[in-house]
Amino acid sequence: MDDIDSRLVDGLVVLAAVADARSFGRAARRLSMTQSGVSKAIAKLESRLGTRLVHRTSRAVDLTDEGRALHDRVAAHLAGIGEAAAEVAKARQTASGRLRVNVDPLFSRLVLSPNLNAFLRRNPTLELRLETRDRIADLVSDGFDLAVRFGEPAPSALIARRLLEGRILTVAAPAYLRRRGRPAHPRDLARDGHECIHAIDPATGRAFDWEFRRGTEVVPVAVSGRLTVTDSATKLGACLAGFGIAQVIDLGLDDHFARRSLVNLFPDWPDERFPLYVYYPSRNHVPAKVRAFIDFVVDSLGAGRAATTSP
Repeated sequence: MDDIDSRLVDGLVVLAAVADARSFGRAARRLSMTQSGVSKAIAKLESRLGTRLVHRTSRAVDLTDEGRALHDRVAAHLAGIGEAAAEVAKARQTASGRLRVNVDPLFSRLVLSPNLNAFLRRNPTLELRLETRDRIADLVSDGFDLAVRFGEPAPSALIARRLLEGRILTVAAPAYLRRRGRPAHPRDLARDGHECIHAIDPATGRAFDWEFRRGTEVVPVAVSGRLTVTDSATKLGACLAGFGIAQVIDLGLDDHFARRSLVNLFPDWPDERFPLYVYYPSRNHVPAKVRAFIDFVVDSLGAGRAATTSP
């Protein structure tokens, strides 16, 4: 591609317009150029190729044999360039092609998967590839179009748009509470030696600290426990089985609370939050498929819980 001269291509485009219009004036109007600009472009192309391409008379403009031979060779290529550009422009407006998304595993399972059928039916020319990862890594070099992750963003050149401030709830199964008793205050978790399930922060490789917030009051608690996990689904499953107490994001938990398979231990400490962000490479020229997926995520979260503006 490095050996393609854009000035040569420009000259060939002008030649094709002259061949179709058989007039410098009509070609100029078609190309939004001046008539003298068209004449100069043809003259430069002839000088570059060392041959006369156009017959100029007072009544008409026609191609020479050399000009016609050149035009016949390049016309299909120029048409292909135009078609390719049109397809790209169309893709900018239509959600189509392949979309590769790096997504948090728990979010994908609880929020996206129940709604994927409707999204893909609305976008029949889109091929979606969801890959559950524990971190973003290098979004562009890894070939992803966008990512959906929990946690505050690290400094990077990516566009990061906050979608949700998820509540952190401290929960336990009734079986655990019957065995160990229900803590009355967050500090009781450490004071009474409760079995707490640790979760690894993929950004640091260390277990998340446990904090409790109520307005401006912040209570850090040094909890202990024998189980540490990197997967949120495993953490929730162990908690539901009655092994220990877990801190979880308030997504997809309504059925568990309705069936009383989980108990929210500290509803009067409601202000610990964990944000959800969507990441994509550039704010300019966001492809339609990326915009469509972001709108899908927002709709899946629910209008009352997420931002509603599109990029």
